[in-house]
Amino acid sequence: MADPTEPPEAAVREAMLGVLDPELGERIVDLGLVLRIEIAPRAVHVVLIPTSATCPMSDLLLEDTADALRRACPDGTTVSAGLDWDTVWGPVRLSPALKSRFGW
Repeated sequence: MADPTEPPEAAVREAMLGVLDPELGERIVDLGLVLRIEIAPRAVHVVLIPTSATCPMSDLLLEDTADALRRACPDGTTVSAGLDWDTVWGPVRLSPALKSRFGW
């Protein structure tokens, strides 16, 4: 039986599909920016990969991600999003559809 204090993983993953990269206007899931989703009782934390070492819109990206999590999670769930500056993003992380559209 599922823990009622633990947000459903499906809802969290679905919420991530609605988050757009503020610069590219593409879904962060399709861009391969979601490194990991950590779900625990009453808490969700998402770790993202920035597309560049100077990611000028990183604060907005994190805010948009946290907002999507808040909408998807039960009341009382602590949500957070952070960036892993050590993991390098590259076009290999793109979804097949975006690779095709971007010509990679």
